[in-house]
Amino acid sequence: MKGVFGARIIAVALAVALVAAAALALFAVLGANGAVARTGPLTVHAGLEAPPSPFVRANGLYDGKGGKAQLEARISGAMTGPLSPVAVKSGDGKLVVYNTWHELRAVDGERSFSAQGIGDGDVLGVPELRVYDGSGHDELLARGAYSAAWRADGAIAFVEATQPEFRAGGNYEGRVVVRQSIRGRNVAWIKEPAHYVVYGWAGDRLLVYRVGLGEKLELLVADTPGRVRPLADGSAIALSPDATRVAVLDQEATNVRVLDVATGRELAWLDVTTATPALRWVSYSGSWAGDHIVTPASAGLAVFHTGPSSLELEQVLSLDRAQFPVGVQQPRFADDDGNDISATVDIPPSASGGAVSFFIKCDRITRSCERGAAAPAKDWLRPVEQEGGTP
Repeated sequence: MKGVFGARIIAVALAVALVAAAALALFAVLGANGAVARTGPLTVHAGLEAPPSPFVRANGLYDGKGGKAQLEARISGAMTGPLSPVAVKSGDGKLVVYNTWHELRAVDGERSFSAQGIGDGDVLGVPELRVYDGSGHDELLARGAYSAAWRADGAIAFVEATQPEFRAGGNYEGRVVVRQSIRGRNVAWIKEPAHYVVYGWAGDRLLVYRVGLGEKLELLVADTPGRVRPLADGSAIALSPDATRVAVLDQEATNVRVLDVATGRELAWLDVTTATPALRWVSYSGSWAGDHIVTPASAGLAVFHTGPSSLELEQVLSLDRAQFPVGVQQPRFADDDGNDISATVDIPPSASGGAVSFFIKCDRITRSCERGAAAPAKDWLRPVEQEGGTP
């Protein structure tokens, strides 16, 4: 169910999903054949038959090659928005964990709670995590749980709520736990109750958001069970392919830093308002491939080039705001050369129709894009992430 947060948590679902997605830009870098990826506008046309990777929509799991598996429950990213993926495949490719919502009261995500007669403390539903194994078996992983991440050895981390029922107007707090396998016992890695969202594993270390007042984000590192330290105030843009570095964004969304995950040491820094071309802001939930990072930005999508101790803005690709009023979400490099980028686009409701989502795939060298068919936004059309942060 989309937009279940209400009062304060809705900022991490719809508001975070749209505001964070209010970034309009795309990609960058050198092409495989030596062509230079240059800053400029993107041209978009219909024609994307299928995303370049597996994806989910409603209660379907699609392999990106024409195949579809039926899930036992509908996908829902209402508890996380774009802070973490709605569905993640294990490292061996055998399991997919996905977020869903067990509805106890119908809620219209496009109307206020008061207009629907919903008061503070009313029970709305229970978030759940389920696991699909590829053979048609779909089972409940945990009730009152959301935001999962696989470790390379098959261990799985997620947020376990202190009280499973989600109530309107309240804080949905929990702790962060890890299981060695889907049927293992829960081991608390972060015990103190708070509003958490699991970002992902950086090797054997776990990166977690703590969401505070006003949806303020703090990125934490859990080195081992009970050993937790702050890494940065702000959000994560992307984790390096070797999982040793993370690009982070400050609360003002203007300063990008590359940090060493193990020590917290700053390796590189860039103020995007003084870059060329200058940007008003950049956003989180991007992707890192090779020595390039792609993320949403005020002018469109931005591509950064990073070295051991350097960070520079390499390319900005803009989209027509009339067509894409809230930009793109969760851009990902879609090929080994880093020339293709895929992303999700959300179009808010208008007088002509309800909110919809669709995929877009762009060549950052030619600056041309194909867009896929639209789906109702409530279907949570999203890519399936692979353990390690890539689709």
